[in-house]
Amino acid sequence: MKAVGICGSDVHYFKAMRVANFIVKEPMVLGHECAGIIEEVGSEVKHLVVGDRVALEPGISCSRCNICKDGRYNLCRNMKFFSSPPTNGSLANQVVHPADLCFKLPENVSMEEGAMCEPLSVGIHACRRANVGPETNVLIVGAGPIGLVMMLAARAFGAPRIVIVDVDDYRLSVGKDLGADQFVKVSTSIQDVDAEVGEIQKAMGAQVDVAFDCVGFGKTMSTALNATRAGGKVCLVGLGHSEMTVPLTPAAAREVDIVGIFRYKNTWPLCLELLKSGKIDVKPLVTHRFGFSQEEVVEAFETSARGGSAIKKKERTHHRRKKEMGKGGMSHGEKKEEENMAAWLVAKNTLKIQPFKLPPLGPHDVKVRMKAVGICGSDVHYLRAMRVADFIVKEPMVIGHECAGIIEEVGSEVKHLVVGDRVALEPGISCSRCNICKDGRYNLCRDMKFFATPPFHGSLANQVVHPADLCFKLPENVSLEEGAMCEPLSVGIHSCRRANVGPETNVLIVGAGPIGLVMMLAARAFGAPRIVIVDVDDYRLSVAKDLGADQFVKVSTSIQDVDAEVGEIQKAMGAQVDVAFDCVGFGKTMSTALNATRAGGKVCLVGMGHSEMTVPLTPAAARYFVSHHLLYKEITGYCIMADVEFDLPSSCRHVNLYDHSLWQFQKHHREVDIVGVFRYKNTWPLCLEFLRSGKIDVKPLITHRFGFSQEEVVEAFETSARGGSAIKVMFNL
Repeated sequence: MKAVGICGSDVHYFKAMRVANFIVKEPMVLGHECAGIIEEVGSEVKHLVVGDRVALEPGISCSRCNICKDGRYNLCRNMKFFSSPPTNGSLANQVVHPADLCFKLPENVSMEEGAMCEPLSVGIHACRRANVGPETNVLIVGAGPIGLVMMLAARAFGAPRIVIVDVDDYRLSVGKDLGADQFVKVSTSIQDVDAEVGEIQKAMGAQVDVAFDCVGFGKTMSTALNATRAGGKVCLVGLGHSEMTVPLTPAAAREVDIVGIFRYKNTWPLCLELLKSGKIDVKPLVTHRFGFSQEEVVEAFETSARGGSAIKKKERTHHRRKKEMGKGGMSHGEKKEEENMAAWLVAKNTLKIQPFKLPPLGPHDVKVRMKAVGICGSDVHYLRAMRVADFIVKEPMVIGHECAGIIEEVGSEVKHLVVGDRVALEPGISCSRCNICKDGRYNLCRDMKFFATPPFHGSLANQVVHPADLCFKLPENVSLEEGAMCEPLSVGIHSCRRANVGPETNVLIVGAGPIGLVMMLAARAFGAPRIVIVDVDDYRLSVAKDLGADQFVKVSTSIQDVDAEVGEIQKAMGAQVDVAFDCVGFGKTMSTALNATRAGGKVCLVGMGHSEMTVPLTPAAARYFVSHHLLYKEITGYCIMADVEFDLPSSCRHVNLYDHSLWQFQKHHREVDIVGVFRYKNTWPLCLEFLRSGKIDVKPLITHRFGFSQEEVVEAFETSARGGSAIKVMFNL
């Protein structure tokens, strides 16, 4: 052993000879937060050698009970855990421990940081249990050692706003130095809860989505429960009192879930990655150091027991601005038309600027003067073919759906917007009444009215009328062009949510077009540690590299090259592909995604290139079980269920996918899920937060700008259709 930390439980054993139901009945070695150097290895140990520096996970589960087999080994009833009676701990010169619970330290991670993986693991596990992410505002009750590592973990998982509360001024100041957005000093009196909850909500400046009680008293749980929004979560991390009086009924009436946290599972690799990358810095938490003599051990425990300045400033990672590409031609339309004009698709390859009569302004509507409108691939498809999939242009239609503008008039019932506000527009108006809408999946509404999707007009016009609740006010530092980019970015955000992308998800992106590039930016913002992107085009791959892809692989259009290219992809990733996003939607691209993804991973079909495609289920003849789950047919919104078991002859190795049905192919021994992605839902607030904070920078994607004259509209669409150096073509109206 080279570094051993003192935990609160060690102090409890020292003072009371017990923690909860764990009673010290005979002398016991203390300590469980530890790291050291390998001195000897067993005959079957292959991944460690003498001299390796390692952090030790302190709990040895039985690996045989149902709980262990279910992957929740932290709850094993037969767990042997360092310094939990009757198992001895690690505050010793040497210990013997299973090699699979010893994790090699990266070169830039110290022994002390390795020992800190144990308390940090509590925070990591709690964040996983609470599903903390970039949309989770977090309250932490208690600024002790666990509360502070909880805060560091929540920030690493993407929490945009963190408020921490405690009774102690010093610990609150430490919390602030380590990165808390705000802190609130509270009392120990239950009578003060209501007033303190008001202060907490004011400090948060938003709703509390998840609260972590890192103390575990009646007062602290009451604070957490009352401060958390309806439908939120409270995680009980601190186990202070076995019984407490708390307002459970009011919390239940608001569907506030209480989630228990006990130790951790499978956390050391992520802890070490976060320490290695600098996303978490635990060094400031180590406030006192002692040697290993009788006198120093006693003094160390007394120091820890006293509290005060003994804890056990996070270096914040700033967004690195990506290299910006050269801009294309720019010609800004400056005149304000007397009559509302729009770009009408009147026939194949024919656009005309003509008058566009607006509908009457309803009480919940706003009139918006368009200032920035982007060209999407679907706009180009409509121009070329007068159709996209089953959506057919049967009469002249105004084009465009990626847009932002300035409010010119508001309906009588609109309260959150005023004339002059700059807004980004979500282009789809759902019915809000069908079961799918009521279930929160309004993007699948069969009665959706979506800009520039026949028979509904789009937004490439001087003015549009739109529901106010689909107009989102731009932060001061977000431009109108960036506001328009929320629409393609929303596809990436929705895809990341569907795939549960997080800091443990290695991502493959197939296709480096505009959607592939925003997909990459979104995956990085969601915490993906490694991203590989593939494409057939050198220029787009270079753009992806400039925007932050870790590696890229150039591929061909030939299906015969899939196996070799998958090998290159896996080599470039340097790890398993957890999630692949097919941003093209051809048979070749889906084949690449499926074959590259690990067993148990996911493939998200984002691009909708072909309505019918042939995809490989296995590289050889075998017996398959194909389970058609996931049920939602993304375009039509209806359900199908079927289970089919069959033998495939050696000459037939493929199954057709029709109309982007959400099929889940459970390949024998692989269980790779195919997840459909159709548009987005509830994404604009997060898009704008990512843009405001600098976590995502979409400006380099806007390569060409045009004004709003007949000639420029035609030239803009020709530029977008040619591709080449054009990524996102933007109109400035």
